[in-house]
Amino acid sequence: MSGHRRDPHQARLRRDRIRRQKHAQRVAASAPPRPAPEPLLKHPFASERSLREIHALLEGRKFASTDEANAHLAELTREGRISERASACKGDDPKWRAQNLAYDALETDDLIEALRLTSEALKLDPDCTDAQRLMVSLAPATAENKLHLMREVVENAERNLGEDFFREHAGDFWQNVFTRPYMRAKQHLGELLAETGQRAEAIAVYERMLELNPHDNQGMRFPLLGLYLAANRPGDASRLMENYPGEEKVLGSAAWARVLEQWLSGNPDGAEAALARARKVNPFAERYLSGARPLPEEAPEYYRPGEESDAQVCARELAPAVESHPDFRSWLRARR
Repeated sequence: MSGHRRDPHQARLRRDRIRRQKHAQRVAASAPPRPAPEPLLKHPFASERSLREIHALLEGRKFASTDEANAHLAELTREGRISERASACKGDDPKWRAQNLAYDALETDDLIEALRLTSEALKLDPDCTDAQRLMVSLAPATAENKLHLMREVVENAERNLGEDFFREHAGDFWQNVFTRPYMRAKQHLGELLAETGQRAEAIAVYERMLELNPHDNQGMRFPLLGLYLAANRPGDASRLMENYPGEEKVLGSAAWARVLEQWLSGNPDGAEAALARARKVNPFAERYLSGARPLPEEAPEYYRPGEESDAQVCARELAPAVESHPDFRSWLRARR
């Protein structure tokens, strides 16, 4: 195995980018497929930076109406130089500068540069959640030690946001750009919990994320589906899928999760019908889910519904479930 693949920072960066790409593809899932996959974004945090900059320029201003605020925003956009103006406005704010450095660190593929930028960000703002999270990712530690550190990162972010903030913004969290570092840290915590076998707590983390952001911009419903099914909770899995109607028709993860949900529910006819539908949505996933073909060591670098990349993402997200139910794999193999 190459040194590039052993690098935990590189692996984390690839996974972060894959998730962003998956979300973008899921939003456009109903559109006609394009002939070639899109390349990964060079600056995946560009839109988030822009939102912060606009917020900085609007901060403290009083508007008589929404129309007036929109008109002012349109004027700022038309005149351009939003980044320059925001930097001039917030350049003396160490927290602002730290977050920008954290974005730079998250976007680079250079491990040494990421370490330098992260360290610089934490010097400016020891409470910078994205920098703290990335430092945990970079740390040469076991998954258990990283889990301990990530708990501290999340707890620190929750204290800084405050209970009133959670009460005020719960249900629409991701729309407030300042919640996103916390939500990324919460996701990282859930992943480490699942990786270390603490599935019940991982489920609780993902459920809380969906309470805070039911729109699920981060795609947490998919690993949660796998964990529900692994824990033999088909009813919870079914209710979760019903919250996002239509996805079973286009997304391999949802379509194949329905197969296992019906099988676990003791509904053989429903499982057979779901299997026929899932094969149409993505015929490539079956060989991975049945164990006929091992998954590649690394996740695909882009995702497109119905294709091989979709199959690999699906198999990874449902891996806890199929590994917990070997009889399902036997049932699936018998239907080839």
